[in-house]
Amino acid sequence: MDGKETVIRYREGYDPYVPKGAGVSFYGNKAAGGRAAIWQRPYEAPPESPDKEYPFWLSTGRVLEHWHSGTMTRRVPSLYKAYPHATANLHPDDAARLGLKGGEKIRIASRRGEVTLHAEIGGRVTPQKGMVYVPWFDEDVLINEVTLDAYCPISQQTDFKKCAVLIERAS
Repeated sequence: MDGKETVIRYREGYDPYVPKGAGVSFYGNKAAGGRAAIWQRPYEAPPESPDKEYPFWLSTGRVLEHWHSGTMTRRVPSLYKAYPHATANLHPDDAARLGLKGGEKIRIASRRGEVTLHAEIGGRVTPQKGMVYVPWFDEDVLINEVTLDAYCPISQQTDFKKCAVLIERAS
């Protein structure tokens, strides 16, 4: 609204669509009177967790400039220029422990596949220790070849969001 970024969604004073005096309003949920709809589901352990051979969690997702697979946004010059290629985002402590520097090419491998890309350390996406974050918009870095082929038993969606990986300097 008025060209301003929404800092915190659904909170009065931060989100321009929350009416004054509402406090917190999930305005898209009219059936629940603006309240959040919370679905309780049983805990489901991940199909794979880090171990000695693959000691890091890989998490995949999006970046602001590219949504979906980048098939459209990578053709927009300003978006491509802002974030041209996927990077592997590492916590500074993990990078130091592995002897890696920002911009260096690294290899991320799982039991299913591997990718090679540049490390980003302490940038705008800094994951927690023990995790590496790679966005999936870049057709030159097919990160889903590294992820799981398991399905969520509840939603039946593929579990492309996390898996155990090994990180090392690329040769």
